[in-house]
Amino acid sequence: MAIKRAPLKTDAAGKCSRWRVIVYNAATSRHEWHTVRGTERDAKAFQRDQETRLAKGTYVAKAERLTVAQVAESFLKECKARNRRTSTLLNYSSVLERYILPKFGTWEAGTVRKSDVRSWLGELLDSGKGVELVNRIVRVFKTLLFHAVVDLEVIERNVLLRFKQYERTDKSVSRRVNRAAFTEDEVQRLLSAARPHERALIGLLCFTGMRPGEGFALRWQDVDLTAGAATITRTWDWRGKVFTPPKTAAGSRTVALSGWLVQELKAHKERAGAEPGALVFATRTGQPMNPSNVRRDIWTKLVTRAGVRRLDLYSLRHTFASLGRVAGESAFNVARAMGHARSTLVDQVYAHSLQSGMASVAERVTARALGEQPKLRVIEGGQNRDVRQPLDESSAESAKDRATA
Repeated sequence: MAIKRAPLKTDAAGKCSRWRVIVYNAATSRHEWHTVRGTERDAKAFQRDQETRLAKGTYVAKAERLTVAQVAESFLKECKARNRRTSTLLNYSSVLERYILPKFGTWEAGTVRKSDVRSWLGELLDSGKGVELVNRIVRVFKTLLFHAVVDLEVIERNVLLRFKQYERTDKSVSRRVNRAAFTEDEVQRLLSAARPHERALIGLLCFTGMRPGEGFALRWQDVDLTAGAATITRTWDWRGKVFTPPKTAAGSRTVALSGWLVQELKAHKERAGAEPGALVFATRTGQPMNPSNVRRDIWTKLVTRAGVRRLDLYSLRHTFASLGRVAGESAFNVARAMGHARSTLVDQVYAHSLQSGMASVAERVTARALGEQPKLRVIEGGQNRDVRQPLDESSAESAKDRATA
């Protein structure tokens, strides 16, 4: 083996940041040149690694090695073959084409180091790129290398496997969607302010936990108003303009319809006069609804009329989880209704405002001694907050009399 200097034009005089490691491959009787970026120490470390591989018989020939661009091409093809959601594909393609490939596209996938990625991400942050964008790049890059390890088997390990995402320095500013759970009072105000043709849609999303795309893909043949149930077998991918299977395997499910919701759907069906194969919620031409139009023409105006918080339409799904848990339903049952295989997601992601029906023993003892109601544990925005409910006047007077005695 041999190491040769191959400095870049941008290197300072006497400096070298690129090296060629020449390896003799006995299997092909040819010398193979490998490019290593970094210091001479990095090149020697790469040389020792290849010597070890040759000794163990695990050396990968140069012809079998792929660049990051080649891995990305295979990765996107695999995603399409597995019918990944259009929004997911657009996210992968955008991040790869705009950020990852211009920097690492010509690199061999096996030569990418964590320090190279960390240094590059630091440059992006210094140039003004947001933390959320940089973290999105990290997730896509990590998934790309995972494809190279598991599916293509062209590299041995994912150097970004334990790469920690960056934290926001200003946590008061966020570009995340405005999403939370509505209170019971807000739900009532939304339904009261909704027009007849809107109330069935809002009620369906709020009282079944459906994803909006699943609601837009629902057909009358999927709804059994006699039994009070709806079967979810597909969702509307509005970016790709196609119907696709639910997001997960657990998404194919049957959800119960409350008596109130059954009556609203019956009234909605009478107004629409739809055929069994028609969509439950459709445009005037019978086509699937565009979420952007629903947000502009229905949801935003409804929120304004109702005078509630300006949360997004998906918050109705979060509201279902929160109200279900407050009502005493187990996380398992709520998860099944929402189409999740793991019940832990209900409390971790969706249940924004949970009031525990069982106060702790210490709280009950303290409340009893002070003549107060036990404090209810409320979880809002990921933070715990205790709310102590005062007793009614008669109970308070009795407590005062006991204290005086």
